[in-house]
Amino acid sequence: MGVLEGTREAMAQIDTVLADLMRVWLLGPDGWTMPVCEIAAKVGHSYRYIWEPVSGGEGFGFTGELLENEPPHRAVTTETMIGADFPASLNELTLTPVDGGTLLSLVITDAAQRDAILATGMTSGMETSYQRLESILAVSFTA
Repeated sequence: MGVLEGTREAMAQIDTVLADLMRVWLLGPDGWTMPVCEIAAKVGHSYRYIWEPVSGGEGFGFTGELLENEPPHRAVTTETMIGADFPASLNELTLTPVDGGTLLSLVITDAAQRDAILATGMTSGMETSYQRLESILAVSFTA
């Protein structure tokens, strides 16, 4: 009676919904937008994320490939900062349930690239993004 077709249609939209949600919370500090959010849905697919300041000016982005995927706990990707001279790094993301939340661990295997990215101050923007996500989830699960 259309249930199977409706389920297929809904599931086909998951990547779009996920990209829209990421554009809401994964913005770094206030005053940034994420005009490009192309998610790698399957192993072997590429991703591309680009951020731009609302006020105009130079943005930045990352691109790479999903190498391993073990939802919902682990993903391994390559990552290259768009326009940078760094070689691609190998990144391993692990999500571990802990009391009261989830522990996110991101291991970047290229130490030089990791150190260069950390030197840009992006860690504070990442922290702001995760605080934003936490607030969104708190409202979603209490409503």
